[in-house]
Amino acid sequence: MSELQKIQKVFISYSHDSKEHKDRVLALSDRLRADGIDCGVDQYETSPPEGWARWCNNQIEKADFVLVVCTGIYEARFKGIDLTGKGKGAKWEGAIITQELYDAQARNEKFIPVIFTSDDGIHIPKILRGATNYIPNNKEGYESLYRHLINQPHIKKPVLGKLKSMPPRPRKQEFRAQPWNVPFQRNPYFTGREDILIELHNALKSDKAAALAQAISGLGGIGKTQTAVEYAYQYRNEYDAVLWVKADSREALISDYAALA
Repeated sequence: MSELQKIQKVFISYSHDSKEHKDRVLALSDRLRADGIDCGVDQYETSPPEGWARWCNNQIEKADFVLVVCTGIYEARFKGIDLTGKGKGAKWEGAIITQELYDAQARNEKFIPVIFTSDDGIHIPKILRGATNYIPNNKEGYESLYRHLINQPHIKKPVLGKLKSMPPRPRKQEFRAQPWNVPFQRNPYFTGREDILIELHNALKSDKAAALAQAISGLGGIGKTQTAVEYAYQYRNEYDAVLWVKADSREALISDYAALA
C-alpha cells in the first residue's frame, strides 16, 4: 500500500480551556475525518473501559501523528505546574509525549504543534519548538497541516538526475620555470658598464617577431663576458628564456647548440 493510500491515524492532545476551545478542537477533528484522516479526540469517548490514563497512552502510542494544541493552560499542564487539580489528561499526555521524545533522543517525526491564534505560539512547549507549527483556522493553514499528515509537500522534489562530468578550469602557469643555463655567478662588484648595458637593452627591445642579435667586441680581458653575464642577470625577467652558448670556436658553438636541443 502506498503512502497516499495509507490512512493516517491521528490523535489530538489538548486542554479543556473553555467550551469554545473544545468546539474548535472537535471541528478540526471532524474535518480531518471527513478528509480521510482517522483522527481521534477524547470527545468521541464517554468512558473508555481501560480508564482515561491508559486510553490516552494507547492513543498516543498507536497514532502516526499527535496534534498538540498549544495554549497557555495546556503549556502549564504539559509542564505539570498547574495546581488547580484539573487538567489531568493534558498533564498525563505531556508526560507521555516528553518520555517518547526522550526515548527517541529528541528526534521528532510524530508530534505536531497546532495553535488557533498566532499569540499562542509562545505557549508551544520548548521540547516541541523545533517542529513546524500550524494554524488550521483558514484554508491555507489547514491545507499545510493536511499536506504534512498525508506527506504531500507543496513542492515535489524532482527526480535525481545523473552526475555530469565537468572539465577542469584552465589555469595559467604564472610561475613556470624559466629556461636558464648561464654558467657564471653574478659578479657583485660589477661596475662601470652601465652605458653599454643600457645601449644593449635598447637595441634588443623590439615588438617584432624577428630575432635580434648584438655583438660585444674588444680585446681580451676588457670584460666582454662579465658584461654579457651582468646583462643576463639584470634583464632576465624580460625574457621567456635566457640561454648561454660559447662561441670560442665553430665546434664549441655547434656543441652548445646541440646541448640546448
